Amino acid sequence: MDVRSSVSRMAYDGLQERLWYLRTTGDVLAVIDNGVLSPYDTVLYSVADHGINEAFGMVFHDSDLFVVGNQVTGDLTQGMVKRAHLQLDGSRTWSTVATTENYAWGGKAHGFNNVVVSPDGQFLYLNVGSRTDHGEVQDVNGEFPELREEPITTKILRVPYAAVDLLLPNNETQLLSNGQLFAWGVRNTYDMAFDAEGRLFGVENSGDHDDPEEMNWLREGHHYGFPWTAGGNLNPTLDPGYLPTTDPLLNPGFPSAATDFSYDPGFPSPPNMQFTEPIMNMGPDADRLRSTNGSILDASDSSTGISTFTCHRSPLGLVFDSHGVLDGDLNEDAFMLSFTPGGDSTGFSPIAPWGIPVVPADPSEDLLHLDLTYDAVADHYTLTAERIIEGFYLPVDAELVGSTLYVIEYWTNTQRSLWKVNLPLISSIAEEDPNAFQVSVFPNPTHDELQWRSNGNRVSSVEILSLQGQRVINENRSSGSGSVDLSGLSEGVYFARFQLAGSSVTKSFHIVR
Repeated sequence: MDVRSSVSRMAYDGLQERLWYLRTTGDVLAVIDNGVLSPYDTVLYSVADHGINEAFGMVFHDSDLFVVGNQVTGDLTQGMVKRAHLQLDGSRTWSTVATTENYAWGGKAHGFNNVVVSPDGQFLYLNVGSRTDHGEVQDVNGEFPELREEPITTKILRVPYAAVDLLLPNNETQLLSNGQLFAWGVRNTYDMAFDAEGRLFGVENSGDHDDPEEMNWLREGHHYGFPWTAGGNLNPTLDPGYLPTTDPLLNPGFPSAATDFSYDPGFPSPPNMQFTEPIMNMGPDADRLRSTNGSILDASDSSTGISTFTCHRSPLGLVFDSHGVLDGDLNEDAFMLSFTPGGDSTGFSPIAPWGIPVVPADPSEDLLHLDLTYDAVADHYTLTAERIIEGFYLPVDAELVGSTLYVIEYWTNTQRSLWKVNLPLISSIAEEDPNAFQVSVFPNPTHDELQWRSNGNRVSSVEILSLQGQRVINENRSSGSGSVDLSGLSEGVYFARFQLAGSSVTKSFHIVR
């Protein structure tokens, strides 16, 4: 289907079984797909409901919808986290989870743009992006003399899920003492996701210099190097001998090349912390590397790695098969979109969206399958990246619902597309006529009870199956709603299969203890 312009995020409401998407303007839209009419969207909420006029993040958890972004007033801004709680009549009541103290806007202006919920439902994790490209002064025409980053920017924050009217200080020491500062040194981790084991990963783009784009394993107390490093490279403006005109990784097509890149004697000293390096990509795809002589190398063909993806791909839409429902070599793996078009070796493309260089010598605008491998000695990961779908234009977000992956695209003032990708379901579970009728299961994850509701059709039986396909609960029913006692089952991923007159539909869910 077509979607409206300026899409920033997509999320799936598991309770009402509906896709939603968010526009940067603050509009929150539901996708209506009833199987009768062609899918369409409708605006349900706007900036008038939540007060966020630069909206970039959205997530559902049980009965709550969270929207994050910035309320911008002139050259100042507040980061905001808003909750919309579902009521019995289907409406939602908006409230404030957290706001920041005022801090400086302008410059590169990467704000509050990502929110994810911890697997246990206890915390919200928030990305606060940088206001600089690489740590340079961004004074907004003299409004903020000598200002680079603010204390609250370039951080991953963590706040309690149940927080109400929390004030986040623009003070690093206070954030740390409050338990709200989770990680340092991220430039703009626009997408984060938890894997099947509850580990948090994030992807980010590295700026105008031709440094690799990063994927990081995000751990509490770790510093990921920005602005002293990016994509495994040192910031060149720290070198007294730096000459931008001879820098092979500085593309003169970026306006910032003439204004923001030179030796920077006032650059702050790095903190007394060890930096955590990005995950190494061992190929075969998304691994083109700008060498010191300016040429483009294929890192895996050159028997080396890259930290992590080809420069300027702008990695977005990170999702994991966290419930382990996909078959074969996709099981429990990750998927990631690349936003920016590919170009020639100089980064030129006739479809460059803003007339600036794009991804050099790498097609991009694709869906990557990421297979991560843990190294116990290094206590870190490597990954392989395989390009499995091409041909998107500015894909901005993805959402994995069972074995269906949705991909949504972005552009300004122009409609773009919402795509549906069918991935193989694990062979031990067969989906039989999934459109025969609709059943929702909630909460998900759950503890001791799974509730379910159909769209008015009567369910004749409910089976609970293990991940291996073994039936562990079987109950005869004749109703349109009900619940199943799960107290005798251990933690893990299960499937609920609902039977109606010879047709069945299967839903995955997760038990946590």
